[in-house]
Amino acid sequence: MRPLLCALAGLALLRAAEFRQHLLEEAHLALEVTRAIETTAEPFVPSRGDPAWNAGCDRHMAVHHRLDVIEETVEKTVEHLEAEVKGLLGQLEELARNLPPGPLGPAPDLLGDDRFGAPEPELPSTWK
Repeated sequence: MRPLLCALAGLALLRAAEFRQHLLEEAHLALEVTRAIETTAEPFVPSRGDPAWNAGCDRHMAVHHRLDVIEETVEKTVEHLEAEVKGLLGQLEELARNLPPGPLGPAPDLLGDDRFGAPEPELPSTWK
């Protein structure tokens, strides 16, 4: 049971790390797009009532607003995922502490040397 819990914990951590990395890459891409838009945008000139200019300005402002929303969503999602991973780790550690040692095998050392607390087996004398 304990090795299964350890394996599940490891998989959960890997998936969370991969998802977090994906979100960070998306946020970085959104930031690059924002910078590209800002550097290629024409300088602000007050409108003189030109409908074409107003439409372009509206699109530009809509893009900036959407990028702000995306950035805020990514930041909140990353914070939420970090809290979820911390909560899951706490639950897994509590489960591991509360499991009684049983006939299924020795208790794993979650932060140790990955030998699950078992002593090194002796090699038969014929193998030496």
